[in-house]
Amino acid sequence: MSYYGADAAYSYLEMQVKEKQEKTKKENKKKQQQFDKLAKERRALASQQRSQAIALQQQLADQQKAQREKVSALRIEQADALSSLGKDQRVKAAALADAQAAKVSRMAAEQTRKIGGIRSRGQAVSSSLSILGQQQPMAPSAVRTPAKSRRKGAASTPAQVARGSSRNRGPNLSI
Repeated sequence: MSYYGADAAYSYLEMQVKEKQEKTKKENKKKQQQFDKLAKERRALASQQRSQAIALQQQLADQQKAQREKVSALRIEQADALSSLGKDQRVKAAALADAQAAKVSRMAAEQTRKIGGIRSRGQAVSSSLSILGQQQPMAPSAVRTPAKSRRKGAASTPAQVARGSSRNRGPNLSI
């Protein structure tokens, strides 16, 4: 092959390499767009979970307030009933008060259980939000390293290298 033929072949190979690089760039750009879309979806999901957590906390606060109001109303009712009763009725009222106290303690226990469940769900949402909110690591994009220039001429190994002059060639022994 002549020098000009090799030059044309080299130009052709360069063109193929450039086309391949452009194709790789387009694929990388497409993948990056997909990753950006996923990140946007994660941010939207995180925002939605934050709003759900806030709603759960508000619901908890509302339930606690309603529970306190119920207990307060029961105590006022009990005090009114006790003040208007006689001695025999006070004994019955004491039993009624004990029953109401038990009911209040059951309601408080149930409320505590609900609060614990809401808090655990809130913590789960919070931890998932912190995980989703972290920056996702990205692998470095592939880069083609340039080819090393090759030496011209025949390959030589240490065994083929001539040792000494033509007269004293022989094994390379040193004593």
